[in-house]
Amino acid sequence: MTSDAVPDAPADPTIGWIGLGGMGVAMATRLVERGRPVLGWNRSAARAADAAAHGVTVTSDISEVAARDIVVSTLPDDEVVREVLAGDTVLAAVSPGSVHVNCATISPGLSRDLDGLYRARGAHYVSAPVFGRSAAAVNGQLTVVAGGDAEPVDLIRPVLADLAVSVHAFPEAAQANLVKILGNYLIAVTASSLGEVAGVAESAGVDPGQLLDVLTERLFSGLIHRAYGEMVVAQRYEPVAFTMRLGKKDVDLARAQAQQHAGRLPLGDVIAGALGEGVDGTAADKDWAFVAEWFRTQAGGSK
Repeated sequence: MTSDAVPDAPADPTIGWIGLGGMGVAMATRLVERGRPVLGWNRSAARAADAAAHGVTVTSDISEVAARDIVVSTLPDDEVVREVLAGDTVLAAVSPGSVHVNCATISPGLSRDLDGLYRARGAHYVSAPVFGRSAAAVNGQLTVVAGGDAEPVDLIRPVLADLAVSVHAFPEAAQANLVKILGNYLIAVTASSLGEVAGVAESAGVDPGQLLDVLTERLFSGLIHRAYGEMVVAQRYEPVAFTMRLGKKDVDLARAQAQQHAGRLPLGDVIAGALGEGVDGTAADKDWAFVAEWFRTQAGGSK
């Protein structure tokens, strides 16, 4: 049997989880609450303990997790993903016919590499990055972009349905990663532009809150403009859901994709510079929406 088919998929597949940071804990906990037991592993014992407190069964043996029918991973970047998922320990434990669901925002190139590695083991690889913060994960309100062969994507749909309001399927794993990268890039552009208009409003004596009430009523009424607009108006960027360090990583991924296809992202160059100043300074671990403050001050607003 080739790796293009899912053999005798179990009615109640066992689920493993690799990476129990803030988003990983939120997503795994959601599955547990929906009646799906999860066996999890994390590099940090403290994070693992937090997951255990929320009902996730934890183990220090990653190979035990990697052997499950469906294995979900929520890891931070290309370096860690390559180290963990492409490592001999995980690959040796992968079960033929199993599905690895990688929710990390990584480069399309790495996604293609992982797809090849898992196919060679007779297993399936699906990229399934998500849009939404940990609060959305807890409430099953994520948006999932799933890239991979149709059969394994269909197999994991019931699990994804417990986490998300919608699942958008793409035929290749790498395509899902590109969609997520570009989506995060657009969020960064939105936060930056909100900071700019708030700065100009302040310098002209106009209440930024009133300005954004007008703009987000109908003209820019989407979730991102409203949520990030509230953060910018209040200059409140806690609790931290996604750090500036990770935001810089994602904007750089978008810039690299443009360059790979003989283009560039001029706005991205400026935003990457602003995020870079934050990462090199004291703001590396602040929420990435804090980049709006750089643009706010550039536009004449207050710090």
